[in-house]
Amino acid sequence: MNKKAVSLFALMTILSTSLSGCIRIPCEWNDSCHELECGTHIESEGDWVGMNFPSFATVDQYNQSWNLSSMSGIVWVAYFSAPWCHHCEATLDSYDQAIPEGNLLIFNKEFRDDYTNMTDWQESSEEHIGRNISRPFMNAPELAESLEVDGIPMAFVVNETGVVVDFTLGERTDSEELGEMYTFYTHNNNTQ
Repeated sequence: MNKKAVSLFALMTILSTSLSGCIRIPCEWNDSCHELECGTHIESEGDWVGMNFPSFATVDQYNQSWNLSSMSGIVWVAYFSAPWCHHCEATLDSYDQAIPEGNLLIFNKEFRDDYTNMTDWQESSEEHIGRNISRPFMNAPELAESLEVDGIPMAFVVNETGVVVDFTLGERTDSEELGEMYTFYTHNNNTQ
């Protein structure tokens, strides 16, 4: 009986550690849920690349209005995460360093009321990252749902005409690599 209890305790410890930070289960067995969040299934890049980014209208933590038309004519990044996702903050930090001012919008995918204060999210992120982030933080769970954003952090690169040309899912901490990806779509006119 004691062996069963120890085995059960060990199994529960392994499962709870491997699933920490995950959005939902079941998880595929991997080292962590940073690369693909639990329950996420991507069939192909065709799921997003080439599609028109959905129309949206929302306000940021400063009550400034943002919509798809306000981003027209520039290549920009739509970054999706949630205030409770502390392992996502390293990715947010990398995107913040890589993407020019005015070209990165930060969207909350969380529906629960406890996570709708975007000023709190910005301040918490700044505290964990250790510097100021002067980007718009917006509550947009309906937008995330329309894009079928299950795993986080997730980001979409959107071209000048509103078409998704690339995306990332999971932890990305190399700001230089993200900057090169962004530059590829802005300087080489490699948009669809």
